[in-house]
Amino acid sequence: MIYTLGESLLDIIIADDGKTSAKPGGAMLNAAVSMARNGMEVSLITETGDDLTAKYIIDFLKTNGVYTSYITKYKNIKTPLALAYLDKNKKASYSFYKNYPENRKLKIPKSFSPNDILLFGSIYATDTAVSKYITEIIDKFTASGGLLIYDPNIRRSNNLKDKNIKDKIDGYLKKAVIVKGSDEDFSNIFGTVNIETQLEHLHLLNPHALHIITRGEKGAIGKIEDLRAGQQAYEIIPVSTVGAGDAFSAGIISYLYKNKTYAKPLKELGKDNLKALLKTGVDFATKVCLTEENYI
Repeated sequence: MIYTLGESLLDIIIADDGKTSAKPGGAMLNAAVSMARNGMEVSLITETGDDLTAKYIIDFLKTNGVYTSYITKYKNIKTPLALAYLDKNKKASYSFYKNYPENRKLKIPKSFSPNDILLFGSIYATDTAVSKYITEIIDKFTASGGLLIYDPNIRRSNNLKDKNIKDKIDGYLKKAVIVKGSDEDFSNIFGTVNIETQLEHLHLLNPHALHIITRGEKGAIGKIEDLRAGQQAYEIIPVSTVGAGDAFSAGIISYLYKNKTYAKPLKELGKDNLKALLKTGVDFATKVCLTEENYI
């Protein structure tokens, strides 16, 4: 089973020409839908309210084959909203509106297996209101021997000057077997736009993890120990970039899952497999950029 852990919300996307659309969103929801549409078994661990928006989101997940057994629904609470403003290059800036209850609780699977995969991340992973549940899930999953994947998905607006947030992010970077993020994420985390310096920082925190940096129109780089590969992006005119990074995550998991390559040490991937993994991620992300949806 593949699990994704993160926030669910309704994305209201406003293009630069004023065109508006609404669809279920949240980084881990987006990735879950892409994987389910690609024929994979996926469960989403998340929270919603009990309003019509929650019903719309949960019905959408079920229709697309995502398991919803681990969704916590809060009574008399409205589901979070995100306004995504697209610029002329179809890149989004966000405003979030949340109304979580004072006491929150995540549903935790009874057990995990070595064949499971868990994808988590975004600023949601540093939310103190649910941090004890997130920690319990990650510790339980790590003990099972499953494949832990972390996508920081950190915006410039996130408060990285808060030591507690920065410590949590560093802790996740140290624990994950695969760390996948954008050059912008790591620029915000490490304070440098230099890709090689970003890779050095990542290696120092976790020398045995597979580190993947996505670079938009410049493609992606993957590195684990002394194995390294790159993949170019395709020349396209994007319709929307919302969900592109999440689709990339879905793509690399799809490659690992369907080829069973995660069942052995990732350092044994070899350059051809690593390059094929990156290409699958780029393929998924490209498909999303060519549509108004957040998923393949």
